[in-house]
Amino acid sequence: MSAFHGSAEALRVDHSAARRTAVVLLHGLCSTPDELRTVGNALRGLGYTVQALPIEGYSFDATAEHQAACPFEHWVDTLEHRVDALRANHDRVLLVGISAGASLALAAAIRCGTRIDALLLMSTALRLDGWAVPRTQWLLPLALYTPLGRFWKYRERAPYGVKNERVRAWIERELRTRRISSAGSSVIGIDHLREHHRLLRHVRANLQRVQCANVLALHARDDEVASLQNLAILARDLRCGSLRTVVLSNSFHMITIDNDRQQVLAETLEFAAAIACGTA
Repeated sequence: MSAFHGSAEALRVDHSAARRTAVVLLHGLCSTPDELRTVGNALRGLGYTVQALPIEGYSFDATAEHQAACPFEHWVDTLEHRVDALRANHDRVLLVGISAGASLALAAAIRCGTRIDALLLMSTALRLDGWAVPRTQWLLPLALYTPLGRFWKYRERAPYGVKNERVRAWIERELRTRRISSAGSSVIGIDHLREHHRLLRHVRANLQRVQCANVLALHARDDEVASLQNLAILARDLRCGSLRTVVLSNSFHMITIDNDRQQVLAETLEFAAAIACGTA
């Protein structure tokens, strides 16, 4: 485990190296790029090519009354096409994903091999085993794969992945008037949950196929959705060149908007700089 050692390298990154480095931001399931807005803005300010990637049937669609899911293979297809397009004009490609976006980044690395240079995984949830996950979680496949779950939906509830009480109150205010907040959609339908479950099974079964050279995983000790055992899964099964893990002490699942957000930002900038400059 490692703690942050400073961001001087991030501030010294050569702008030409940054411009040759593409960063793809992957938000959580049925959510929006707002989850990674602060990270994206900071990277753009340093000269990186940053793309927040909305994905049909994965991202929240504000124009749709019903959020229709696509097969998770389509999500990976979309990401692979973007990676290939970026590689045509950039020396390096870095994927940054939070929650389900981290799992999607891993699925893309399984598919794309060395076409992806690095992964930054935030709040990786390959196992939904956090302290707030109901004990009835083992019954979820009945809802996902049988007619019993036809009308079932997951409804977001407190603490909304956030330990900071002021941020949590802000999310609650957002959800009173909107279907989406900075922490994700108020409701996730059964189709999205089924494809997410399929994505997780695929990634867990194929982690050893990830070939990218560098992986950084940031995870909150008190994550209510996914315990630190998820870092153990990465350490055990990944075959990448280098895995570094950072455990955050004062956040829940949505680490980019919670109490440790400044450390998350600093770690992200330092890692991106190391990838851009070839010093990772």
